[in-house]
Amino acid sequence: MFHRASSQPNPSSPWPERYTSSETLRSIGAQVEALVSRHSGLEIHKRAIEQQLALMAAQIHEQDMALIPGGVFLLVEIRGSGGVSDQLEQIACILHEQGYWKPRGRVQSYHQQDVYQLGRSAQRLFEDYEVADRRVRQLEVLLGYIKERLQVESEATPQAVFAGLAAAADGAKVRAEVDAIADLLEQANRPGWFTRLFVRNRRKKRTPGFLR
Repeated sequence: MFHRASSQPNPSSPWPERYTSSETLRSIGAQVEALVSRHSGLEIHKRAIEQQLALMAAQIHEQDMALIPGGVFLLVEIRGSGGVSDQLEQIACILHEQGYWKPRGRVQSYHQQDVYQLGRSAQRLFEDYEVADRRVRQLEVLLGYIKERLQVESEATPQAVFAGLAAAADGAKVRAEVDAIADLLEQANRPGWFTRLFVRNRRKKRTPGFLR
């Protein structure tokens, strides 16, 4: 679940018990920005890996194949990694920087199983990006609707939107959209890839807080 502040709810607040204080709403805005930031990072690194996959496909004379780690790495595993060591090294570095698994040592010492596992790790990054992309698109639609209903500037950040909601007397008219955003964040915060965004807060309490 998203972070709940410990302060007592405001009796005059238009918000239900689920949002126990203005800090709770502000934390939702921070979590939205954390997810958007994570999505942007994954997109950048996905594109960087795709560039390396394109070079690998050209090296093994399969330029027309889809640039999906599972397919490219399968062919490399079958045909051997000779000639694509530089690309494998670049992909391993990208994955390692993003907290994904990579084999120990340099590519020159990789065994066939190491190449296979590196491909699986790259595939996980791609899948994580697809999940984040779907959620961010949903969040953008919901945020756009909230901004329109409350006449908030389109350039306003999620944190600014939710800080405004915390003080807005008519904020409850977008309660359904706020609930939907909170539910999306709870789904994203299930055990798995997104959890590491909340590691610091999880050490302090069972329910994860927003990104530090």
